Amino acid sequence: MKQLAIMFFTFILTFKVYSQNTDNEYSQLIKEGWKLCLSKDYKSSAKLYKNAFDLNKKVPLTDRYNASCINALAGNKDDAFKNLFIAANELKWDDINHLKNDSDLKSLHSDNRWKILVSSITKNKEEKEKHFDKSLTKILDKIYFDDQSTRNQIRTKEKKYGRNSKEMDAFWQLILKNDSINLIKVSKILDSRGWPDKKLIGSRGSSTLFLVIQHANKETQEKYLPMVLKAVEHNNLPKRQFAMFYDRLVLRRGERQVYGTQLAINNESKKPYVLPLKDPKNVDKRRIKMGLNTMQENMNRWNLIWDIEKYIKDLPAIEAREKELNKKLKK
Repeated sequence: MKQLAIMFFTFILTFKVYSQNTDNEYSQLIKEGWKLCLSKDYKSSAKLYKNAFDLNKKVPLTDRYNASCINALAGNKDDAFKNLFIAANELKWDDINHLKNDSDLKSLHSDNRWKILVSSITKNKEEKEKHFDKSLTKILDKIYFDDQSTRNQIRTKEKKYGRNSKEMDAFWQLILKNDSINLIKVSKILDSRGWPDKKLIGSRGSSTLFLVIQHANKETQEKYLPMVLKAVEHNNLPKRQFAMFYDRLVLRRGERQVYGTQLAINNESKKPYVLPLKDPKNVDKRRIKMGLNTMQENMNRWNLIWDIEKYIKDLPAIEAREKELNKKLKK
């Protein structure tokens, strides 16, 4: 019996090591696949995503959807639809607005399978929202679309016209105009009924309210801070979204951010850098508590290294540069 117990323990330990190795291999394949996607090598990217999925039976929705887009861009319609139908039928994905408006999937629209997919995801949405406040969610869906449809074009337009071009200035004016209209609508909701329960508007509805306040000015953010805190406390808003909100707010106060969610682009190197951060050595502990990944995992998106000692050394210069930029903006 003792020998059997030792063998069983050894099996469990071996299984855990194997599982951890598999998880690491999966993450590495997804990371490399995403890099290839960003460099527009869609066919090679799609292959790495497929290899990753062969290792993991429980593929997260985000990875499954990204693979759909990558395969569509690579011209692999069958694999694109395969992943989308898994997202719809097994993972019960319900974001029909995102599906219809994602330009990466345009090549699939003329395929007969598209209507079937749209119908399936629409049913998921109707099932999920059967107890929702329909009139309110309709308003929030429109706000979400107006907020995201323009912001999703920023990178493409910057590449085409340049960050400091007249065209980008005009485009940002359009975004700011939409933000002002959306803020009037959201303020009316929050001022009259508080932060609605997620049971009435869903996660997407709560995220919509968050996005509009996140894009508002400092005074508006200060006004709704108690309401945002209450929404997090009652599980109507994820902690990770609060972390982004709070970091932006304290930076506007002239303080250091807490969770390292806010980055800026260096005009000279064209690379992102972390805006002034409090206690960098312990930032990952704070991030994990808020449901965020580590700083290095976040920096992987730009193929950058999170060097804490270098960041601490550079911090005074970063703060000085930000203060100077803020002075110019206020003039």
